[in-house]
Amino acid sequence: MKVLIIEDNEKLAQSLKRGLEQEGFAADYLLDGESGQRRVESKNNLYDAIILDVMLPLKDGISVCKELRAKQITIPILILTAKDTVEDKITGLNIGADDYLIKPFSFDELLARLNALMRRPRSSYSQEIRIKNITLNLLTRRVFKNDKEVRLTQKEFALLSYFMRNPDVVLTRQEILDHVWDYDFTTFSNLVDVKVKNLRKKIDPKGEIIETIWNVGYRFNKK
Repeated sequence: MKVLIIEDNEKLAQSLKRGLEQEGFAADYLLDGESGQRRVESKNNLYDAIILDVMLPLKDGISVCKELRAKQITIPILILTAKDTVEDKITGLNIGADDYLIKPFSFDELLARLNALMRRPRSSYSQEIRIKNITLNLLTRRVFKNDKEVRLTQKEFALLSYFMRNPDVVLTRQEILDHVWDYDFTTFSNLVDVKVKNLRKKIDPKGEIIETIWNVGYRFNKK
């Protein structure tokens, strides 16, 4: 699961990014509203949730949220703000935000609210995904094969969840990098191939499910 943080306090943005990555998420951050809105509009399929500050340079968070919703972008949005009046909360929720968190806040509360948002149906996503003999639970972050639990690393879980939420779709190596790692992460190594190889050892040793599409990427076969 991947989160975009739009927050002008870089120290806070970096702290949220580190905390989310320790919980198994991939996370990017941007420091102004205009850049954040452009990223979402151009890469809206890349993110599973947005953490959006209200007081931002160039364009405030309320305007960003309102314009994203006007363009039918339905990514869950958690608004952060120092404003705590009922009117402020109503404004944020009425223009399309999914939840509202007052600064200062605990990271544990933010994480709980974020997980709750991502459990809500947005498209075809569900809390638990079953394909063939593999079951993945996005809430508990547990994976079972033939009803026996398989222990995965955080990156292996992120990779498997990306595959299972896009079955029968050919995913390029760059798409996998963009979704499972940071947006700015670049590599000329075989990092994706190594991670897929490790994942296969645990859930698909015969190579029947995760298919290599030569010179392109991978496909998670549903049938």
